[in-house]
Amino acid sequence: MNRRLPRRTTAFIYGVATLFLLGILSSATIMTWEMRKKAISDSERLAMRFVSGSEAALNRGLLSIDMLLAAQGQFLQSSTAATVATNALRPDALQLLDAVVRQNLLVRHIALLRPDGAVLSSSDRRRDKLTMQVPPEFLERVAAQSVSTLDISTPTISQSSSQQVLYFARSMRLSDGSRIVAVAEVPTSLLTTILTQGADIKGLQVTLERNAGPLLASVPAHDDRSGRAILPALSEQTSDGRAMRMAARLSGEQAIVVARPTLHRNLLIVASIPLSFVLEDWRAQRSFILGTALSFALMILLVSCFAHLQLRRLWRSSAQLVRSKSTLDQALESMVDGFVLLDAQDHIVTWNRRFLKIFPWAEATIASGLPFQCVIDQTAARLGRGGPESQRHAEGGAESALASGAQGEEEIVLSGGQIIVCIRSRTPDDGLVCVYRDVTEKRRHTAAIVESKAQLQATLDALPDLLLEAGLDGRCHLFHAPRAAPSVVDAQDPVGRLLSEFLPAQGAAEVMAALHEAHTVGFSRGRQFERPAAQGATWFEISVSRKYLDEEEEPRFIVILRNITDTKLAAREIEHLAFYDVLTGLPNRRLLLNRLEGAIDANARHGRHGALLFLDLDNFKLVNDAHGHETGNVLLKHVATRLNANTRNGDTLARLGGDEFVMMLQSLGEDPDVALRQTAGVGEAMLAELSQPYLLGAHQYHGTCSMGVTLFDGQQQSLEALLKQADIAMYYAKTAGGNAMRFFEAPMQATITARATLERELRSALAGDQFLLHYQSQVTSSGQIVSAEVLLRWQHPTRGMVPPFNFIDLAEETGLIVPLGLWVLEAACEQLERWSHHPGRRDLGLAVNVSARQFRESDFVQQVREVLSRTGADPTRLKLELTESLVHDNVTDTIEKMKSLAAMGIRFSLDDFGTGYSSLSYMTQLPLNQIKIDKSFVQNIGIDPKVESIIQTIIGMARNLELEVVAEGVETRQQLGFLEKHRCTLFQGYLFSKPVPLPEFEAQLDLEMVG
Repeated sequence: MNRRLPRRTTAFIYGVATLFLLGILSSATIMTWEMRKKAISDSERLAMRFVSGSEAALNRGLLSIDMLLAAQGQFLQSSTAATVATNALRPDALQLLDAVVRQNLLVRHIALLRPDGAVLSSSDRRRDKLTMQVPPEFLERVAAQSVSTLDISTPTISQSSSQQVLYFARSMRLSDGSRIVAVAEVPTSLLTTILTQGADIKGLQVTLERNAGPLLASVPAHDDRSGRAILPALSEQTSDGRAMRMAARLSGEQAIVVARPTLHRNLLIVASIPLSFVLEDWRAQRSFILGTALSFALMILLVSCFAHLQLRRLWRSSAQLVRSKSTLDQALESMVDGFVLLDAQDHIVTWNRRFLKIFPWAEATIASGLPFQCVIDQTAARLGRGGPESQRHAEGGAESALASGAQGEEEIVLSGGQIIVCIRSRTPDDGLVCVYRDVTEKRRHTAAIVESKAQLQATLDALPDLLLEAGLDGRCHLFHAPRAAPSVVDAQDPVGRLLSEFLPAQGAAEVMAALHEAHTVGFSRGRQFERPAAQGATWFEISVSRKYLDEEEEPRFIVILRNITDTKLAAREIEHLAFYDVLTGLPNRRLLLNRLEGAIDANARHGRHGALLFLDLDNFKLVNDAHGHETGNVLLKHVATRLNANTRNGDTLARLGGDEFVMMLQSLGEDPDVALRQTAGVGEAMLAELSQPYLLGAHQYHGTCSMGVTLFDGQQQSLEALLKQADIAMYYAKTAGGNAMRFFEAPMQATITARATLERELRSALAGDQFLLHYQSQVTSSGQIVSAEVLLRWQHPTRGMVPPFNFIDLAEETGLIVPLGLWVLEAACEQLERWSHHPGRRDLGLAVNVSARQFRESDFVQQVREVLSRTGADPTRLKLELTESLVHDNVTDTIEKMKSLAAMGIRFSLDDFGTGYSSLSYMTQLPLNQIKIDKSFVQNIGIDPKVESIIQTIIGMARNLELEVVAEGVETRQQLGFLEKHRCTLFQGYLFSKPVPLPEFEAQLDLEMVG
């Protein structure tokens, strides 16, 4: 029985309490909410009554002011602009002004003003000398009214009283049609007194505002907000005198707001009562109600808890009785064996469930007080169903196993193969306790242990490892050796002997060290020893694990000796492959860096210098291309052999890969100059040695190499940086023509770094769309623009505009010229397509320069075809400019590609004509349409008669070949005159236009059309 009170009872107690609590809380909540609604409703009605009263009071005040000002107009309406000043100062006029001001307590004084602000007369004692700070725009607005109405200014500080005032004004038409303005000055403090009417409403905020306009007056006063609009703006349409819920007009907190318009146009009275003041009394009432509700709730909870405790105490008392009764049953049921208790007459007293699981057929008949002989008979019948003989055998077995009798043990085998052992013992009252234990699994485990032992022995026999058990003193207690395997043991039976008696001395020492280590930490792994032999050394690895026994016994250890000779040899082979070059057998980059690090440390200790010589074979690629890679490998082996023969003791020669070798010189002089001379001597000797002829099969080969050198001392520096320095110096040696040696200098690094930076930025520019096209016009002798050449520019984000000569050569070397040229071609074709829709530009052509590397791409023709397809450009308007060197390199391929492109309608121009080695026979085969006279010739017109003769020859030859001629670089009228004289038809140069961005070029076209 559960010691705890049932959950249903607990749930009922607290459920009832919860219902009462919910009722109290609901009543308190509803009451609080209704009181809140009433407080808000009362405040809304109060605010509406207040606004209605304020509106009436303010309307009366405004009406009285309006009537005062209107009366002044009637008095002076017969005056003119010339006489109004005199009439306004007549005694009877002044007496009227003083009288009306004394009648109206709101008005401080009244003045008559011209529209420009000049005072004609006033009720003040200063009369026309009164200075009034009336806003000029306010006077202009009032004077401009077609129908005279009362108007109110924005709040202003009066100069005479330094108080904030409002000006009320009406315009008055004189007999001659001119206008003057009657102005009444009203202090805002008096106006706010009328607004509040002495109302005592807590938190009340009253504002006088224009319709959707600025604040004119407020209570409490907010001079800092006077004259400024309050958001959200209120208008006459939304101000109907009903309560609204919005932000208070002055404090901005949530409030009840009531707004009503006055009789005066565009003037609103707004009353705001913040909810914090509206609900102030309600909060006190709410606190009282909640306190009372919580008191009742606490009382209900206390009563519920008391009832729960009383019921739980009663339940525990009842549970204790039930628990005492079930203790015996639980003990019996928890037994893993079957149990039966018999009395002195062998009648059943009690039994457990396990007994019925062992003898399930007894479950139907067993009962308290039943003679146990019935169970015996039933069991015998169950076991003896095979026949009379088995019946008698079963009866005897059941009788011996189940029958009551002397103490002891009996065994019975059930029909399913189950083995049951019966243990009988007498009780003090001469009863009998029978315990039935199922030992089937135990017997199976015993058999499994025997089988496992046999399997373990077979496994040990199959293992190639030697296994022994030893004590901490080194004495062997158990030994097992693999069959048909080299043994490390020099004795037939090492059991009982010390390790030093049957193991080599080194092996015994290592095993003893491993035993002590295992004794400390529990295991030992990784120790090795070598057993020398005539046919070769054998290596063994030692693994030791402690065998945990009783603490009183001497510690024992399991020792495994594994033959790792093959693994050792494989590791050495792997190490050789990891640190040495396969082809030449020289150290590789990894081993070189390792030795370089050691050399730097040695230099630091001894104050010496070292050097790195970076060698790269000149034109090695030609050997591979001409004779194959096998011949190239033979050459590399010859080079390695020669370099190795010239390597000093202690120095390192390594192959980095390909045709690159590095020699590290150590132990050079302490003086840098001496070390430099020593290195130069070694380097020159190697250059001389490598320049000797090689015999590659049946061919004799003469080769050279380029060498870069850098010195290093004991200062810690990056190993890769040293290699990079030597590599940079080698690059300069190769740039100088090869077969040379160069020492590294700091400016080399700066140049290479700048070049690498420019290449990286060039790739980023291509990806980041930083390139743009400039256009240089090509014109006829009459000045008409018929085409243009597109020129690439780089708009660098930090350097600004980068000219082509700063990056084109690098793009050629790195291959970036191919995607860059494709971008230029596509951009030009897109522009041609856009021009095709413009009537004045559809006939324009564009010339695009094509680099040799781009033209040599195998799919260049297909690339051009795809660009034309994507852009939709007219191929007849596209002209590709090729250089002479490109045309004469692989002439057959060039002619084939040019003809394929010409078949599409594309035209060709031979750029920089005359600067290369032109072949007239090739020119007749090429589908050329135009040749361009190089600007170097044009710039010598009028200077060198021979150049002028060459230009005449080029023009005449082009005319005979029916080719257009374009003169580049035309900058002077003299040059233009000479070219026109000799019938050159197209010109390009600064005389006509510099290369300009597209908008400027199109502006030139527009200007030409206008002309």
